[in-house]
Amino acid sequence: MKNKTALIKLLLILMISAIVTVFLYILLHEFGHMIVMLSAGDRITEFSILGAHVSGEGGNYTNTSDLWMYANGTIFPLLLSYIFLLFYQKESMNMVYRIISLFFGFSPAFALITWFVKPFVYVRGTFTAGDDTTQFLYNFSQGHSPILVCIAAALLFGISIFLVIRKRVLRNFIEEIKRTREAVKRER
Repeated sequence: MKNKTALIKLLLILMISAIVTVFLYILLHEFGHMIVMLSAGDRITEFSILGAHVSGEGGNYTNTSDLWMYANGTIFPLLLSYIFLLFYQKESMNMVYRIISLFFGFSPAFALITWFVKPFVYVRGTFTAGDDTTQFLYNFSQGHSPILVCIAAALLFGISIFLVIRKRVLRNFIEEIKRTREAVKRER
């Protein structure tokens, strides 16, 4: 059993990190919407992390605040991940820190995939109504090409990849996997 201790530890940290990251992302996503709602004068009537929903009433929205309302659910956690990555301690040897840093540093970027793909779908006229991206595109495309959203999403995704690689987050994560594999081999 001892030869599997390092592997079990790694798997537990991976699972817990994934759960914490999903929970944190949903919290920050809804908080991003809430920031815009409050700035528009809304009174928050519901905030649910489990239901991934925030609602309010009484706000005074403009076209610009509507755009921010739909986009800020993605932008807010993304910006926080950029700040986190800028202050990432690449010399740290702490396994938990290294793993959760990859998850938190990179997971908000995956939310950009829908912002990259949906403009193409939207232009073709086949889209799902009701989600943040489609609502944003509906308002944005009144005066601009939806493909600009695709370009912006690709640039932001590129920044995430650049930071994860430049700050050695991915490399440190890979080192943890290798270190665990070596520990398992040594314990056999």
